[in-house]
Amino acid sequence: MEKKIKYGVIGVGHLGNFHVKQLLNIDDVELIGIYDTNQQRLDEISLKYKINKCDSLNQLLESADAVSVVTPTTLHKDVTLLALKNNCHVFIEKPIAHTVDAANAIIREASEHNKVINVGHIERFNPVFKKFNENKHHPLFIECHRLSKLSNRSMDISVILDLMIHDIDLMLHMIDSSIINIVADGINVVSQNVDLANVKISFKNGAVVNLTASRISNKNMRKIRLFENNCYTSLDLMNHKLSKHYALFSQTTNKLDFKSEDVSIEKYDALREELRHFCKAIINNDISLSNANISAKALEVAIEINNIIKSKYKK
Repeated sequence: MEKKIKYGVIGVGHLGNFHVKQLLNIDDVELIGIYDTNQQRLDEISLKYKINKCDSLNQLLESADAVSVVTPTTLHKDVTLLALKNNCHVFIEKPIAHTVDAANAIIREASEHNKVINVGHIERFNPVFKKFNENKHHPLFIECHRLSKLSNRSMDISVILDLMIHDIDLMLHMIDSSIINIVADGINVVSQNVDLANVKISFKNGAVVNLTASRISNKNMRKIRLFENNCYTSLDLMNHKLSKHYALFSQTTNKLDFKSEDVSIEKYDALREELRHFCKAIINNDISLSNANISAKALEVAIEINNIIKSKYKK
């Protein structure tokens, strides 16, 4: 595709604003317009970035080659299906949808229309995770902590669908095996949904993952600790730090030798890289559904965890 991708953003709230900002810095993109049902917010973002605002969703879809869907999750299915039927490639902010059935409907429609569909699990493009993924790993045990300071954001969904789903998605990328058991506990403290959760997931290959997510913390944290044979890796996704710690047996001393190293990380904006990846897939006509399929699986696991915890509330 020699011409620029005519791109639109649907939903210009907190995250949609970042999409607009980053898309303006991607060479392959011509940002042709934005749409939001909140007229005041639409006017504000249009004026801030000096970009065209559309009076209707159809007006935007009729002109666009591709769109970012940055609406509330419950609207992802309807908006995405409409975009696909208008021959648009679609980038959907996570989670892919609010139900597994809705996610599968989106994937089927994308396949039928031969369109690129990507889901915005941004941590896949975190510079620390990208660096970590340069080498093959065989995790035996993974521990994830994702904590967020108290705010009014996303109180309409559980912390599992809001925060923990990031680590569920990464976990599915790191462990090539099926899940055999899930143990989950959680509580609601400040909302009507689960605000704090701890989950243990066991895999068929013997790997175990322990996930903790909370949105009632006094600090923000996004850390992963991963244990393999003779190696422990620490990933600080928020502060962009990666360290490795080895224990190797020495034939000379007949003892374990310990070695640690801090891995150099090249910092960049993960959302910009994620959107560039989407645009490159459009240009190369890469209509693989692997991205969306893993996203749908992450949603399925998150919903199962949520249901396990909710079932305990009823007892």
